Amino acid sequence: MSTLVVRLPDGTENEYEVAGELKLGRQPGCDILLTEGGVSRTHARVFSEAGTVFIEDLGSANGTFVDGERIGEPTALTPQSEVVLGDYTLLLKAAPARGSGSRRSAKSAPAEGMPVGAEGAGARSTRALPSIKTAKGPGGGAPAGAALAKRPAKPVGTPPGASSGPMLRGMVGPWAGKTYPLKGKVLVGRLPPAGIVLEDDSVSRKHAELEATSAGVLVRDLGSANGTLLNGDPLGPEPVELQAGDQLQFGVVELSFEAPQAADSAAPSRRGAGAQPPSRRRDAAQGGGEADRRKKLLMVGGGVIGVLLLLGIVKAMLPGTPAEGAMPVGQAGGADPAQQVQDLLSECRSYASSELGAPNWAKAEQTCSQVLDIDPINTDANTLIRRIKLEGDAFGHFSTGEKLLQRLKPEEALESFRKIPRESEYFRRARSKASEAAEQVTKRAEDDCKRYLRDSQWSAAVPRCQTYMAVWCQNQPRDDLQPPLGFTLRLEGRLRKNEWRPKDPLFVKFLISRLKLDPNSIPWTCPVAEVLNRDNLPTDPKVVVQETVNKRYTNKLMQAAMMDYWFGRGSEALATLQKLRSNYESAQFHAAADEMMKTMSTVDQLFKSGQSYLAADDPEKAAEPLREALEVDKSLMLELAESKPSFYRRSILQDMADKAYQRGRHWADREDKRRGCKLWKLGFSFYAGNSDLNKAAGFCSTLALNTFRGASSCGDLAIVLDLAVKGDGVEDMVIAKKKELGCP
Repeated sequence: MSTLVVRLPDGTENEYEVAGELKLGRQPGCDILLTEGGVSRTHARVFSEAGTVFIEDLGSANGTFVDGERIGEPTALTPQSEVVLGDYTLLLKAAPARGSGSRRSAKSAPAEGMPVGAEGAGARSTRALPSIKTAKGPGGGAPAGAALAKRPAKPVGTPPGASSGPMLRGMVGPWAGKTYPLKGKVLVGRLPPAGIVLEDDSVSRKHAELEATSAGVLVRDLGSANGTLLNGDPLGPEPVELQAGDQLQFGVVELSFEAPQAADSAAPSRRGAGAQPPSRRRDAAQGGGEADRRKKLLMVGGGVIGVLLLLGIVKAMLPGTPAEGAMPVGQAGGADPAQQVQDLLSECRSYASSELGAPNWAKAEQTCSQVLDIDPINTDANTLIRRIKLEGDAFGHFSTGEKLLQRLKPEEALESFRKIPRESEYFRRARSKASEAAEQVTKRAEDDCKRYLRDSQWSAAVPRCQTYMAVWCQNQPRDDLQPPLGFTLRLEGRLRKNEWRPKDPLFVKFLISRLKLDPNSIPWTCPVAEVLNRDNLPTDPKVVVQETVNKRYTNKLMQAAMMDYWFGRGSEALATLQKLRSNYESAQFHAAADEMMKTMSTVDQLFKSGQSYLAADDPEKAAEPLREALEVDKSLMLELAESKPSFYRRSILQDMADKAYQRGRHWADREDKRRGCKLWKLGFSFYAGNSDLNKAAGFCSTLALNTFRGASSCGDLAIVLDLAVKGDGVEDMVIAKKKELGCP
């Protein structure tokens, strides 16, 4: 069996046995997870067929290159082949001789001390744990029954201070006692964008996924380096439902699962209800009076518990008055319809998002429909519903087309791909598949069309030629398909004045065959198929950047370095410029190359410095180097900085917004809203496109206005300034009030 060697950007290598098919990409669920720059969600696949190993590009944005050539179809690999995917290099090792031992497969446990998986790339890798994983079943994880059989007994009652919804509670180390509420899809990982961030080297960047549904909470592993354990047994990619009291282990981090208990489970359960041992029976007969007293005490206790439960239910049903300045983020109270709407919208967006894997359109539509039950004219919900229906239908057509293509039915597959609207996110993905189907269709249909026309079999020729022409015409100019204005169509004989005939001879023969079959047939027109028409495709940002860079720099190496930088491949950009710098025949470009190297190095160093502060949950310290990195990046990208941002700019804005929101929530949950708002405002100043930060900023602005109305001293006004958001007008009111009070 052949072995695929994946060389990571930091120079380390991982090996995977090619057994069947291996999918490569940065989306959780791929067999080989590649998380660094330049890799698409599902980038390529490697498969073995008849003893030969092939690689196929799956419509990736940046392409797959074999020996320097971009491939467009499955390409055979040899031990001499070199494959490049973004920042990664792939090599093929021939099958070892018999008796030489087997290689580590993609699903086997990593060797001790080696960087494992794609998580080993970059400045920080996942620490391998040689003994944490036990033997797995064929599916990559232990059978679900093995983990379920080890579930601890269900806890009696609900522990004090339990959350109103399901959550995880830390059990060891710095996570002990911390709680992580579970709502919708939640990603567990070492770094953002994970919803549950477990800062430990044994945890992968994207380690596992939990999904809270109406039926319960499901958990699955995302191909992590050290695995996910449920009650001591490893999990695979298949979701497993959790029960209260289950223990989860991500790397070395242990957490317990807690869920709200039903009312009937709150009553104490009696153990040992079966037959008592003879000695116990004798004691019970002698102490009958004591048993009666115990029964009475139990009855009284049960009555008190029942009254307390009844009071709690009545209180929950009565409308409560929210406290002034109550925070709109965090867990919502059931009596606040506005908060319910926001929570449901957030859940709907999480189901419709592709960040944590394939979207669940059915659940997204169901959740948004609940919003419309509360607020029928909610604009966000109606917009989401329309998008969800469009994307859900498009996903159905895309999946059907893929299956038909795999079953060697390209014509039916092409019809499914044609139905995908241009507005859908599946449109671009369907383009490569539709092109593949169209190529198969046209090859067969063209051969049939020519043969039937040659034999004058018009009834057989027309449908086959029409199938071919429907694809062929998509990228043909209109003037080659229809007569110009004022001209008439003439298919045979000599052309006279104001007569026109198509240039393509096969197209002419097709039109003649239609008239021979039906002299009264209407003129043929090219059917619309946007998925095949390249002129209607959205402009690829990469194309715009490449064109601008080519105009700005005449040297090819400088152009290549700029594109590497834009994609986030800083080390490759510097290496390319160093190559230019060492060529003395290009001395006229050395000064510009030196300046470019200095600028790129500065951005890369500031970016890494800021990311290290963000990893340490300190966005305030990260702000200074990241702001400077944005300024330096703008001096390099110029007019493209805002419209077509580089990898560095995109990452800085999004990561800073995410981390500032999380840390703000941390302090706001601890009733320190002033510090929480300072962090939210910091993140908002970097990136205003984060919906959670938008809501948090609105809350801070309202809180600032309420605090200003009650301010009576200069100290109160200082608090107001910490809460006020730039542009909300509160800061101007504070300045006027300071003059009135004589504050410095």
